[in-house]
Amino acid sequence: MTPLSLDALARQVASAPLHAWLRVKVLELDPVSGSVKIELPFRDEFRRDPNRPEVHGGILSALADLAGHAVVAAHLGHGVPTIDLRIDYLRMAAGAFLTALATPVKIGRTIAVVDVQIFDPESRVVAVGRGAFSTRQG
Repeated sequence: MTPLSLDALARQVASAPLHAWLRVKVLELDPVSGSVKIELPFRDEFRRDPNRPEVHGGILSALADLAGHAVVAAHLGHGVPTIDLRIDYLRMAAGAFLTALATPVKIGRTIAVVDVQIFDPESRVVAVGRGAFSTRQG
């Protein structure tokens, strides 16, 4: 187990084709709490309705999933598959960008659990999630 640096984590996240399409940016990796902050810039393709500014829930779910993955990958030094993901949508998400803050609850020998909060540009929580990830390599 070799933890990743912020730069190494950013490279790993950017290497996934979906993440590259989303254009996410890893902003922070807190070495004390293990939390990761990721920013998602708004694009018109993310709208749930072409006449409304809100982001589709599937984009929020993808952001929560990749932020949770990033926390575990940063700790373990390798990518991990998602076992389970739950999202609660609290308000419509809109704005120039969204920010996900993922915090590890427990990173065990076989399973990791991560909590994720997604914020709009005004720092309002728009969604919360909890993900379970396999920690086994390979």
